[in-house]
Amino acid sequence: MSPVLEGLIVLIGALGLFLYSVYRFGDGIQKMAGERLRAILETQSRQPFFSMLTGFTMAASLQNNSLTFGMISSLMNAGLLSLFPALWIMIGVNLGMTINAHLLSLNVGVVLFGLLFGGYLLYFYSKHRNLHYLGQVIFSLALMYLGFLFFHESFQKIVTHPPAALFLKNLFLKPWYGFLLGLSLAALFRSSNTMVALTQAIVGVELGLSAPIFLSGAIAVIIGANVGTTIINMLIGLDRLPTVRRANWSHFSFNFLTGLLWIALLPLAYQVVNEVSLNLSFLSKWFQTSVFRWSGFPNPVSERWFNVWQLAMAHSLFNMSVIAIWFPITFVISKLGKIPMADKTKIGSTNGKTFLDRRALQSPALALILAAHEINQMASLTREMLKMARQAFLKNQLHLLDSIEKNEVIVDDLQEQITFYLSALLSQNSLTETQSHRLANMLHIVVDIERVGDHATNIGRLADKKHQEQLPFSEIALNEIELLFGKATDLYNKACQSLLENNLELAKQIKSREENIDKLEEELRQNHIHRLNLGKCWPGSGVIYVELLSNLLRLTAHSANIALKVLEEGETG
Repeated sequence: MSPVLEGLIVLIGALGLFLYSVYRFGDGIQKMAGERLRAILETQSRQPFFSMLTGFTMAASLQNNSLTFGMISSLMNAGLLSLFPALWIMIGVNLGMTINAHLLSLNVGVVLFGLLFGGYLLYFYSKHRNLHYLGQVIFSLALMYLGFLFFHESFQKIVTHPPAALFLKNLFLKPWYGFLLGLSLAALFRSSNTMVALTQAIVGVELGLSAPIFLSGAIAVIIGANVGTTIINMLIGLDRLPTVRRANWSHFSFNFLTGLLWIALLPLAYQVVNEVSLNLSFLSKWFQTSVFRWSGFPNPVSERWFNVWQLAMAHSLFNMSVIAIWFPITFVISKLGKIPMADKTKIGSTNGKTFLDRRALQSPALALILAAHEINQMASLTREMLKMARQAFLKNQLHLLDSIEKNEVIVDDLQEQITFYLSALLSQNSLTETQSHRLANMLHIVVDIERVGDHATNIGRLADKKHQEQLPFSEIALNEIELLFGKATDLYNKACQSLLENNLELAKQIKSREENIDKLEEELRQNHIHRLNLGKCWPGSGVIYVELLSNLLRLTAHSANIALKVLEEGETG
């Protein structure tokens, strides 16, 4: 086998190893973060600095462009994140994604094999969940290092073929070629990290170029990679809301225009990167000798690894320049209010749109948040159905019956969609114990809410039967129904509120209130039997009266079930 063919095979294999390890690394971080990631996603700050910090934290942890930008797009598409906070998070993500390049610039040496073995032991043999996830993260990180080393080995073999060496040489001699290649491959891999790692791996390969020329060309490739990652997100978001598309196009414009500026001033950009790298290196040595008193400590950084780190610095400085240029502009525009903060389209299933996003399934924390919003939307719909059923029965507003029946169809459809979504999440991901418990609770709550919709529909049909057969109800009976209806619907409203706000105190109150309503229902049932014995109640009206009490009693039971699941989640969370 020729060296160039062998090098290409190694490169392809190393690429697969690297991409897989990045995916497993992000998955492990998600599981370790657990509820903390959920809290970050649920409590989006509208403060610019904290929005950027959120994006930086997400990206620095997950190191996955498609995952982090996908989360942001899904939150925007669900109406949970508006335009400018999303842009601030995105430029924070840009900077956070550079952490991986700095990690790869560390010459870990034989420590790599210790990380592989230690991570393997924790990942495959640890009984403790958190240690298992930590093992996954360490093992995946070691695999990334291993893939990076294979990248370098493959390029050393490839450059033994003169045409291949000439091709690589021209990429660094002609920055625009490198820029376009970095842009194209980063869009293909959906990751700037992969393209930056490939570029870093070429450092030390003999191409017959001086360090300034090679590094200038490598910086152009890295700039292209930063632009390329925004393209795929922009294209995938074409079927989303206008606000999402606006954010994706703006993000692409920020990176693209800043990239053009860097390419136009590439010699100056190289000088800045070189000066910053040298000064930071000097500062590091000063700390080593002056602060830690390690004057005799050997310097493990060779020229090659220093150049690898310089490319990581170029990656970071480029994204810092994006923040420096575009953050003030977006901040001023947001203050002027010239562009709407969010799309005016109401999000939610009642108008044919949904919080559920299948592209969010790769992030269990985000998928559960979206499912929770859809469940709350479903609960809101059933609360409206109960309100209409009450007016139809007690106020004879029979024109509301059609709306109740239509909403019943929507509620049934929502139950099916949410159940399918949660089942897909369970089948596609390995969830943490807390996430699994939360998903199971959601499935139970969805069933309870759907049954409430059924009871509202039943009451509406009883109202229609009462009207069609002209069944009389005494004032006492109507007052009793009004009393029980008010208490039952108030209990359900409280249950929905506890679900929406995760209010444990409110959920605790519901159990005792349910017992009081049970006693009231029994009392009203006995009153009805007494009226029947006295001949004061029409038999046909009595049947409807008893069925109505039964539906309201079941309503309180479902309210208690929902409150119980809120309490269970609070205990496990």
